[in-house]
Amino acid sequence: MLRILTRVQIAYLCLFFLVCAGMFAFQALHVWPIERCERHGGWWSAKYRMCATPIPIWRITGHGPRPAAKRP
Repeated sequence: MLRILTRVQIAYLCLFFLVCAGMFAFQALHVWPIERCERHGGWWSAKYRMCATPIPIWRITGHGPRPAAKRP
């Protein structure tokens, strides 16, 4: 009976370490890149899994930013 109990304990220990490794891998592959991107002011794209730098539209079109309209 003692031998079966030891095998079950080892199985639970292995399962625990596998779950811990899976959680660490999830953090390293999904959470940390998003946090690093947002910390530097970028936009994270979940679809492409990459960090992009926001560019104002006036830089693309060549027109300067418009002044705010005056309200009557």
